[in-house]
Amino acid sequence: MSGRMKVEHPRLKQALAAEYVLGTLAGRARRRFERLLGVRADLRDEVRWWERRLAPLQHGFTPQTPRAVVWAAIEKQINAQTVTALPPPAGAAAPRGLRLWQAWALTATAASVVLAIGLARELNRPPPPAQLVRVEVPVFQPLPYVALLRPGESEVQWLVTLSPERRLIRITGSGKFPLDFSRESLELWVVGDDGTPRSLGVMPDDGDGEMPMPRGLTMPAKPTLAVSREPAGGSPTGLPTGPVITVSPALRAS
Repeated sequence: MSGRMKVEHPRLKQALAAEYVLGTLAGRARRRFERLLGVRADLRDEVRWWERRLAPLQHGFTPQTPRAVVWAAIEKQINAQTVTALPPPAGAAAPRGLRLWQAWALTATAASVVLAIGLARELNRPPPPAQLVRVEVPVFQPLPYVALLRPGESEVQWLVTLSPERRLIRITGSGKFPLDFSRESLELWVVGDDGTPRSLGVMPDDGDGEMPMPRGLTMPAKPTLAVSREPAGGSPTGLPTGPVITVSPALRAS
């Protein structure tokens, strides 16, 4: 199955709407999706549904103080654009005649003396030591893989976002899957091009959460995600031992 977006696919429509609301859909993919929102009522309905679903999550974040280098960059930008104008002396009239030329002569002489002294000091001053300047360059992060998993005709569904570069898996669930979690667990798998499933870990009991990608795991070219029912704590063999309840391709927008 192709890894490019086919917006007519029902599950991909839901996944792209969720990524749009989360803010992880960026660049050309986001602009293309926004153009489609102007002409597709079904996509606008999906976006509104995910906005209502994900709105409570914004209350769970803790405010973070920006690093000192961020404030320094902001202050530098502000100071570079600040120009202080000297106001003209109130009620002063331009001097005329001989006094004007005498004032200019005295001012020019004083300025020449000051300039000569300053120039001599600069010539005799040792060069400043070399300074190491740290420049932070933003690194482009590719878009994550996205899959929408739904067991059969159930109302339960999971939006799974995989970011191999960040080694992070994010799961956002809707509905409660009927399972005795004291005896069973739901385990997430990725199926590679060779057809071999590899465990991504046990899914959170409440359906929402983040977990790290397993060490040494490389994403296949055309990944497929699956969820299976396993004994509590996950499969004891490293392969699915219980029934597979849902399967879906993981797509990466380009």
